[in-house]
Amino acid sequence: MKVKRLYVINFRNYQDCCLEISSMVNIFYGQNAQGKTNLLEAMFYAAFGMSHRTAQEDDLLRLETEQLAVGVNFEDLHGANDVKIKRQHLDGKNKKELFLNDVKVKPKEHYGTLNMVMFSPEDLQLIKGEPSLRRRFFDMQISQTDKVYYDLLLKYNRVLQQRNKLLKDIRDNGTDDKLLATWDQEFVLIAAKILEKRLSAMQKLKAIAREIYAALTGNLEALTIFYEMKANNGELLYPEEKCDWLEFYKNKLAERRQLDILRGSTGIGPHRDDLLFKVNDKVLKAFGSQGQQRSAALAVKLAQLEYVRQEIDEFPVLLLDDVMSELDDQRRCQLLKFIDGRVQTFITVNDKSLIPDLSSNAYFRITEGRIAEE
Repeated sequence: MKVKRLYVINFRNYQDCCLEISSMVNIFYGQNAQGKTNLLEAMFYAAFGMSHRTAQEDDLLRLETEQLAVGVNFEDLHGANDVKIKRQHLDGKNKKELFLNDVKVKPKEHYGTLNMVMFSPEDLQLIKGEPSLRRRFFDMQISQTDKVYYDLLLKYNRVLQQRNKLLKDIRDNGTDDKLLATWDQEFVLIAAKILEKRLSAMQKLKAIAREIYAALTGNLEALTIFYEMKANNGELLYPEEKCDWLEFYKNKLAERRQLDILRGSTGIGPHRDDLLFKVNDKVLKAFGSQGQQRSAALAVKLAQLEYVRQEIDEFPVLLLDDVMSELDDQRRCQLLKFIDGRVQTFITVNDKSLIPDLSSNAYFRITEGRIAEE
């Protein structure tokens, strides 16, 4: 998969920009706060319909403007395509439209059309950061290649919100708790399907990441990833075998019904689960060195690339946002060795000397939202 052209209007500090792309490795360099990351964010936004930096889409608008447009022309195994997003403020409301090859589409039809993997400094926190960071990483990995999973997540979040709202109404207003039965039934059905897909994807990710981590460490250490479920009474489960997850969630919800009502929230489900990383049977989050944690984070992101390739038979586009300065020479070399000639990559960096000067590289100097190709 290769990006051929990026165009943006009123996005961050770019008024009107059109960038033609022909190289496999593209380096955006320049001083801080000039707009390097904004270009990667624009590509990410075009691919996923969201920013990797903020949940407030108004932040994406160029100052004193009320509409923006972002588009990417790209090629995949099936030919040339174009994804585009328009967002504008009309009659006091925000209107957002998504297009695939100039045809207006729904988010679930748009998501996963242009496959990308983002690696930013925040991803170095994958191992020791909050569980929500790992869930987001894992959900995005699966959703890119599985539209059914993406749809399940949307349905699950709606059901979870409705169930939580009802739990609060029961607790605060004395609403009849018999109404919970309908939402519980929906919750159980969707949660079981999500878990089954996650566990299937986990087996693939685990094998890929283990191999990559071994290569990064010269086969001196072994990385293992576990899917961690939070059950009742603080119990942690690490499922490896198939189970009747429908019955599991049904029983666990029944057990904790009064506790959920008391707390006004659902305390079990995919929204509570996590990933656990171990190196040589040592929990990496608690006992791993900073070097081990960074190697594991790098291995997991590279595994995400390989996972997508195995699912769709081609690599996604890789976005490296200011991570080169965060990695030591060895890890930088391992990263570049992995992508060399195989993965179209966009890199932001202050100092371009951090990137080996290869004939296939293209350099773009970014100065106050202006792009100058060398």
